[in-house]
Amino acid sequence: MVRSLESFWDAVTAFGQNITEVSLTALAIALALHLTNLLLRATAWRNILRAAAPEEQVRWRSVAGAYLAGVGVNAVVPARGGDLMKIYLVHRTMPRTAYTTIVTSLLAETAFDAVVGTILIGIALATGMLPLGTDITSQLNAFEWSLFADHGRAFLLVLAVLLIAIGLFLGWIEHHVTQFWDRVRHGLAILTQPRRYLREVVSFQAIGWCCRAASLVFFLRAFHIPASVWDGVLALSANSVATLMPVTPGGVGPQQALLVYMFDGVASRSAVLSFSVGMQVAITLMTGLIGALCIAVMLRRLPWKAKVPAPEPGPRPAEQ
Repeated sequence: MVRSLESFWDAVTAFGQNITEVSLTALAIALALHLTNLLLRATAWRNILRAAAPEEQVRWRSVAGAYLAGVGVNAVVPARGGDLMKIYLVHRTMPRTAYTTIVTSLLAETAFDAVVGTILIGIALATGMLPLGTDITSQLNAFEWSLFADHGRAFLLVLAVLLIAIGLFLGWIEHHVTQFWDRVRHGLAILTQPRRYLREVVSFQAIGWCCRAASLVFFLRAFHIPASVWDGVLALSANSVATLMPVTPGGVGPQQALLVYMFDGVASRSAVLSFSVGMQVAITLMTGLIGALCIAVMLRRLPWKAKVPAPEPGPRPAEQ
């Protein structure tokens, strides 16, 4: 842990030394593209929810607000805690839809991402841009990745037990297994309609991935690192690997190590660290502020702050 903090502090120091050289125009374009990607993904999730609960009125602004709120929480909380915020806020706007259905709709929302992320990681491994085998532990040992590399079996066992426990708990609260699986099926309903899924989900997410790649190109240019479309794809693959095991907010740590490895020879280590931390800080600030604003707007009427109506006065006793 001490080595991890020291290495990350080196990255922060490099960012501080180069902050005055950042191109604000390129940075603004990168952030705008990143936000566009989030809005496209929120639109895709809304379409998934519409297919899951056709009887509900699913407003785009409500789903987009919940999605941005969750992303904002994920930026500062590890283990994707923001997904709980997404589920809670969406359920407030869709009270007749079961939590189980909303949770499984998020699985449908990540299906295309799993395919694209796997392809990106495969390309990076095939071209030697990702450390392979035992080399990965030596390259990333300064960060928290070594926790999983050294205790992989124990981690998988704990993960399996946790998933089984969650499954049993969800089954218990639903009372009826049939009803539980019906709600799961509703959340994945759009996957049973291939044309609709391609038109209303994949199309938006594919454009979103393009926005992500373009955003990373402009982030690289903002920190004066020679950038091409291929460089954006490399940075995307690093982000995909770093978010596989999100033990740190936004994949901080593993992402910096992977980027240094990938861009070795393209730019100095100091420049790559400055870029990676600067990008992380900019995205965290933007998504955190937007997420906080969405939470404040959507929860402006908190249920525990609702005013309890005063009891009505009873009839007066008859006068003697």
